[in-house]
Formats: sequence, C-alpha cells, structure tokens
Amino acid sequence: MLIMSTRPEYRVPKMRWTAEEARKSIDDYKPETIEALQKWLQENPHYPPTSEESLILFAHSCYYDVEKTKACIDSCYNLKSATPEFFQKRDVDKYAEVRHILGVTDNAVFPTMTPSGYQIIFHRLSQYEPSKYVFADGVKVLNMTMESARCLTGPAKGYFILFDMTGVKLGHLTRLNLGLLKKFFMFIQEANPVRLKGIHVINTMPIVDKIMFLIKPFMKKELHSILHFYSSSEMEKLYEVIPKECLPSDFGGSLGKTVAELHARNTEVLKDLKDIWNDDETLVIDESKRPSKKGKKAREDAMPDIRKLDLD
Repeated sequence: MLIMSTRPEYRVPKMRWTAEEARKSIDDYKPETIEALQKWLQENPHYPPTSEESLILFAHSCYYDVEKTKACIDSCYNLKSATPEFFQKRDVDKYAEVRHILGVTDNAVFPTMTPSGYQIIFHRLSQYEPSKYVFADGVKVLNMTMESARCLTGPAKGYFILFDMTGVKLGHLTRLNLGLLKKFFMFIQEANPVRLKGIHVINTMPIVDKIMFLIKPFMKKELHSILHFYSSSEMEKLYEVIPKECLPSDFGGSLGKTVAELHARNTEVLKDLKDIWNDDETLVIDESKRPSKKGKKAREDAMPDIRKLDLD
C-alpha cells in the first residue's frame, strides 16, 4: 500500500526488492505494525508519500514498536528536510562535489556479512590532505553507501560501521561544522532506519582523544556503548567481532578484494542508483499540510533536541 499525495512533484523511490519478499524473509515481521503506521501517515498528510517497503525498513529498525517507529519516521523526514547538505544533490554523474569526495574517501559495503548476519559499511580517507575533505559530503557518501545496501537487499539483521582512521590529522577536525556534526549524530541515533549494532574504529592514534572530546556531547549512552577502538596492533581483537573472512586483504582478511577494488565497485553501485537519489530528494515535509503546527517552528519542534540527549 502507498500513502498517496496530491503533490505532483513527489516521486517515490523504487527499491530493488518488494514488500512481499520482505514479509516472507523477516523472522519478526509484524503486519499489524505496518497497518498502524499506514493509518497514522494518512492522518498526517504533511509527510511525503511513503512506500510499504520504506515502512518495513523503518519498522524493522525499531523492532516493530509502533511508537518508536513513528518517532523514527518523524525524525528522518524532519532531518532530511532540514539538512540538504546530507540528502540533496546525490547523483554521482551530475554533481562534481559527490565525485570529488568519492575521490578523497573510500566507501564500501563489504560483500560478506558477519556470522550474525550483520552488514559491514566501511569508510576511510584515501587522500590525506585536510583541505580536500568536506565533512558534509563525506557524510553524504557514507549514508548513500549504507542506504544502497537497504535499497538493494532490504532490512538486515544489523549493521556494523567500520571506520579506518589512517591519515586523519588535526587539520581534519578544523574542517568539521559543529551544526552539521550535531545533525549527523541525530540522524545516526534517532532517524537512520537500520539496526546499528556497532561502530568499530581501527588504526586509532592519539588524535582520537580530541575527536571524542568533540563528539561526546552529541552521543547517547546507547551509541557510546557500541563504539569500539582498535590500534594498529589490536587487529586480533577486531577479528573476534568481524572475522577475517569478512575483511579485505588490506586488513589481513580473506575477501579476495582490496579496499580500493571494493570502493570502485561501490562507486558504480552509487551511480546505478541515481533514480533512487533523484526521487528521494523530493520526499520533504510539506509544512502547509501539517495538522497542528506549521512552518519553521514546527520543524524545529519536531527535530530531536540535543539538550535532551543523555550524556555518558
């Protein structure tokens, strides 16, 4: 079922899988949750049209809890509408800034999941000059990479994000925009429709203390608890969580592919999904149709408030 809108400019992205396929493959699928969400969206016409496949992604990420899923949907649409830096202009062929950041960073969905069935999303610098790095664009391609996995295969049991700190310098911290950094952590914690099981940071260095000082105020206790660091001499600890068969040869793994090869493949996937990116950027909130609140204040009220986040 599709929640329709009268706005002709809306275009609903078409996943490469169907709701019917998901219903058959998801162990804890709850149809009553999807039905409740469809009814709720009909009562809130300011949200953009939402496919059943998207509702399944949202509900699955929240373990089919109706109220938590509503909050996730609301946060996601509000953040997407308020943060074009992350969610607009994502067509690789069309936008030079996307191609630039793909030349400065390596991004990949590793082809082998963990024994627990978790997807591994990888991100690192490939060029180390701080002036070449643009934080908003780095977040954009990282999220595109994670989103590509959802678009191609549907909900996963969980996700690991694997960051490699090789090449990160103090100069990269000066490239960060605190307002966008705050929104990034809001998205990861409140609005990203995935079951995030861990963030693993390898090849750490002393600068990690400065990074943690910067980002810790934006992190909930739950996120902090799944954040793990490994120096270059602690890879055996990583293998206990992410086995070698899931990792590229760059990290002592046996995937049979290098990071560079996986990044090249991922870049082609992101290019091929241009219809997803172009359609998705039309899915912004229509404030004129918000039932109770309208305009900018409504967006601000609906956005997660960083002052209310629990600090560790």
